[in-house]
Amino acid sequence: MRLSPIILLSFSVASIATGEDVIYLKTGESAICRIDAITPKITNFTLLTDPGPAKGSARRTVATDRVEYFVFGFKPGEEEVFKNRRKENSEVLEKWWNTWFAHLSRRRSRTAAFGNAFGHALLREDPDSNAQRALALFDRIMERAWSEDDFAAAKQGRLRALMAMGDLETATHEAQLLAGETEDPGLLIEVKYLLAQADFETLKLLVEENPKWEEDDEVRPERNRLYHIVVDQLLWSHLFHAPRENEAARGLFGVAGVYRFSDEDGLALAACEDLIQLYPRTEFTSRAVALAEKIKSQTVPDTPEKEKP
Repeated sequence: MRLSPIILLSFSVASIATGEDVIYLKTGESAICRIDAITPKITNFTLLTDPGPAKGSARRTVATDRVEYFVFGFKPGEEEVFKNRRKENSEVLEKWWNTWFAHLSRRRSRTAAFGNAFGHALLREDPDSNAQRALALFDRIMERAWSEDDFAAAKQGRLRALMAMGDLETATHEAQLLAGETEDPGLLIEVKYLLAQADFETLKLLVEENPKWEEDDEVRPERNRLYHIVVDQLLWSHLFHAPRENEAARGLFGVAGVYRFSDEDGLALAACEDLIQLYPRTEFTSRAVALAEKIKSQTVPDTPEKEKP
């Protein structure tokens, strides 16, 4: 089938109205339409003529192997959800994940982005109950997503789900492998943060099981090793990627939590004050202010404490 020159468009289509799709052929031709059905052999679609008093439509088919890729227009209400997907709740995101699931492996589909957001929402809302479901979701995305960015995001999600399930050994191993495979600074920041979280959980468990660790010649070196690893990993984005303000602030706030856990309130307060001064407009700033006020209300240190060896 050859598309009529009347409905051919260039690749520089500026915008697509809600509900309108675009088919791009391997020949470079393209058409605004409504995609009705896609099978491995044929694609059924309805051409949309230019607006006007003679507005009409025409049903067409094209061999699917002639298509370079599809661009699916937003359905009513979808675009706003997509823009805010990282903050939406799991119920809303699940709807759009299911709507577009059949197109998970197609180029330029939004399915994986919705799926990753859905998985993170599950972990955010109830990590204990939703971890297994989120893990299966991220694994499915990793198997079929077309975009490397979506694949990387799903891999990060998988690590978070493993941590939520308490499988710190697997999470740490996979995070270390991922850190060794990537040179992307954004991905490396996330991996180091995930490693820090996993190591911090290990540290907390070690201290819980060994409350007198300071007196134990075997436990003390391991506790100190974990402590310094966690602090170094959390500070990495602040020290080497300060322009990424939210990630840097997240790391500083995490360090403050490690210091608090280690009864080093002077260092925790100093970390909060650094965050507030250096990164005044991040999502962690208000939390740092609240923590700093809490520390001040409990004790007023003369000078910041030194890190324990």
